[in-house]
Amino acid sequence: MVEEILSYRCNCGGLLKKSHTQVEFFGIDFGIRECEVCTKCGSEYLNEETLEEVEQEVKKRKLFGLEKQAQITKSGNSLVIRIPPEIAKFIGVHYKDNIRIYPKGENKIEIEVLS
Repeated sequence: MVEEILSYRCNCGGLLKKSHTQVEFFGIDFGIRECEVCTKCGSEYLNEETLEEVEQEVKKRKLFGLEKQAQITKSGNSLVIRIPPEIAKFIGVHYKDNIRIYPKGENKIEIEVLS
């Protein structure tokens, strides 16, 4: 398969080539989609159609604007993560609910609310 190198460049100055990538946003799987990938920095760029589809689905599920930054605090020897009230309401978690927490990668954790 011959890779198609595009006539414009990435912000880093690298060449862009046509490719495919797995698209997931807020846990919603949009499947494998066409994208442009920088041969220098590896950045992936989705087309307008895919971005519009992602945005519409995120808005439909009322996830738009739920991404928040939070600061880790400490209580005794444990680290504490505060869940913003909008996210707590959306996922249906309440005070003293049981959760399961585990690492998903070097810089990522997953929290599962137990029923």
